[in-house]
Amino acid sequence: MIYTSGQLAKRCRVSVRTVQYYDQQGLLHATRTSTNQRQYQDADLARLQQILAYQQLGFALKDIRQLLNNDNDPAPLRVLINQQREKAASDRQRAQAQIDSLNFLEKQLADSRVTATSLKKSILYGQRQPSKLRQLRRTLLVWLVLIELLLWSLATLIWRGASTWWALLGILLSVLVATIAITGYYRHVSYLCPHCQAEFTPAFRHWLWAAHTPNTRKLACPHCQQKSYCIEEYRSR
Repeated sequence: MIYTSGQLAKRCRVSVRTVQYYDQQGLLHATRTSTNQRQYQDADLARLQQILAYQQLGFALKDIRQLLNNDNDPAPLRVLINQQREKAASDRQRAQAQIDSLNFLEKQLADSRVTATSLKKSILYGQRQPSKLRQLRRTLLVWLVLIELLLWSLATLIWRGASTWWALLGILLSVLVATIAITGYYRHVSYLCPHCQAEFTPAFRHWLWAAHTPNTRKLACPHCQQKSYCIEEYRSR
């Protein structure tokens, strides 16, 4: 079947200009009529669909040209797939960091106005905080689940007639594990005051009993003395 530029563009849902551009780049090969009109065949239709699919996957035109010229060799495609997958993963990480930064900045709006310092901290938060903080929280959750399983196991043993010494031992062990897990978490977090933008680490007793949300804790800032929900951040020991 013979297609004009317009017919080919319509079949592939692109503009005529796009078809002409690919032709100019040597990716399509039109024949010319006596009136200098471009004409394409079914092979060109399949080739254009292949070009558009590769472009949708993010391949550059020079890479698409290489793939079309080596259509029977899968090796270049495998290499480009791995490269593009790594690039897509990196782009996804950057996009997630941007989302985390925006969420962080939005939380600060609840208690304070946006300043140059808060904007800078928001960018840094997206770059360094979320993944480490999420991993820290997952670790704490694992420890708490293990403690709960231990207590349930001990309750089952006692219900079946085991000695109450097992209960005492289990409670002591659970308290010990919980203490290690909670203090370990405490050593890796600090807090950002929404009023003065200062970063600080509260005393353990104040931190432990403070009201909190998943991402904030109600604390008194030692710098401006304001008590509010401060944003939790990850810190090294």
